[in-house]
Amino acid sequence: MVFVAGFLSGKTTAQMLTAEVVYSFTNGPANPGGNLVQGPGGNFYGTTREGGSGGYGTVFKVTTNGVVTSLVSFTCANGKNPEAGLALGNDGNFYGTTSEGGSNGLGTVFKVTAEGLLSSLVSFINVNGAYPYAGLTLGGDGNFYGTTSQGGSRGFGTVYKVTPNGLLTSIVSFTNASDAYPYAGLTLGSDGNFYGTTYGGGSSGSGTVFRVTTNGVLSSLASFSFANGAHPWGPLTLGSDGDFYGTTPYGGSSGYGTVFKVTTNGLLTSLFFFNESNGAHPFAGLTLGNDGNLYGTTSESGDVGGGTVFTITTNGLLSSLVSFDYATGANPRAGLTLGNDGNFYGATRYGGSFHSGMIFQMTTNGLFTPLGSLDNNGANPYAGLTVGNDGNLYGTTLEGGGFGNGMVFQVTTNGVWTSLASFNSSNGVFAFAGLTLSSDGNLYGATRDGGSFGYGNVFRVTTNGALTSIVSFNFTNGAGPYAHLTPGSDGNFYGTTSGGGNSGAGTVFRVTTNGVLTSLVSFNIVNGHIRRRL
Repeated sequence: MVFVAGFLSGKTTAQMLTAEVVYSFTNGPANPGGNLVQGPGGNFYGTTREGGSGGYGTVFKVTTNGVVTSLVSFTCANGKNPEAGLALGNDGNFYGTTSEGGSNGLGTVFKVTAEGLLSSLVSFINVNGAYPYAGLTLGGDGNFYGTTSQGGSRGFGTVYKVTPNGLLTSIVSFTNASDAYPYAGLTLGSDGNFYGTTYGGGSSGSGTVFRVTTNGVLSSLASFSFANGAHPWGPLTLGSDGDFYGTTPYGGSSGYGTVFKVTTNGLLTSLFFFNESNGAHPFAGLTLGNDGNLYGTTSESGDVGGGTVFTITTNGLLSSLVSFDYATGANPRAGLTLGNDGNFYGATRYGGSFHSGMIFQMTTNGLFTPLGSLDNNGANPYAGLTVGNDGNLYGTTLEGGGFGNGMVFQVTTNGVWTSLASFNSSNGVFAFAGLTLSSDGNLYGATRDGGSFGYGNVFRVTTNGALTSIVSFNFTNGAGPYAHLTPGSDGNFYGTTSGGGNSGAGTVFRVTTNGVLTSLVSFNIVNGHIRRRL
């Protein structure tokens, strides 16, 4: 939080300070894990398992031209860490689950309007389920159906029904002998029954495919054997041929996962085995395209290891369309959503400008367009602010930014905040100290860690965000500066390091604006040492 202070008028005995908040640091939406859903207005809505005002996850909206808006921040009391995407109800509202939080810490079911008004509908109590990793599926009766990964009568998970006003009925409790731990949601079949997968259980413990009726009659259809796939995580997709298609993140010939087909009577066929070069560990389900082919993501590997987007025909011919390179996103755990315009939309868990995930659009022939990076705008500003020559305020944060190592920011006196530069290890890590304004109009500071040798550095940053490391500490000349720099009358800066020097007890140094560093004093315990702040 950044605030400005001023004196109250009319106080004769003691003038008092008041604080006015002009900007609050909040982790924006970070690390999306579930599919997006398109709302009636054409915008897409999704969840992130982290970020938000308390770090417990968010619900966000993104337009087709990439404007991201955070709608809800979970507070733990109303839910925590939503792993799955949202489901659109017949009433135009969105419904979802959080994997933890709520009254008992075991997860929730919630409703949220398109404007961001959230209502907590259900808190799980273990006997009716616990830790729902999967989202909800709208049934033909207008109710929602879902799974919990644990809980129930034997602790191996449940299938439940919940009405739009929050009346929950547990209709199946899994038993380890047949099925166990359903992480995926349910898919409505053309016969009116629901089909799903379990992560464990079955003949070899590698998971199963099951069918359940709306009144809770459960049938185990197929068991995975690792050779044909293992531990399915994503939901099944109903193909145009009436069969179901899915992925397993593990198993197959190389252990990197599979694509499979299963009929309604349980005939399971492996269609494709991933081999790392063409993708690895597909956690998400598949999406049926308008061309009859299936589209999906792998969470890892591809050309540079950040995961892939692929298409596969119903007879198993796979083509890689996109390899993520971290700048455009990395490690998608969610599948794709087919938009009204015929394009696919998706989200990566990591990567992008802030390393907190990316929203993207992709055509059926693989033309990829990044829409927006989810915003992790900095966290934990440790030092005070410095007024620049332009009248704006400048400061640093210990965390957040593009690489999680902290950042330099600007904030105006009326609260307009701008990210200027992110620390990236080579240019420093953990700026505990504030910035010092130089006569050249630039700002100078020090980081405790990072730099060329890992012992911290002195840096210069311009008011438009050009950050330059001007000297790196190498332990001999000092290590771990915590304090801010002090300008001398000679135009140089003077400072201290908490360690390093001749005896490892810290130093006093002088540094010029072009990076010439001179160690002036090495502490040796006898003459004192710089105590490291905790």
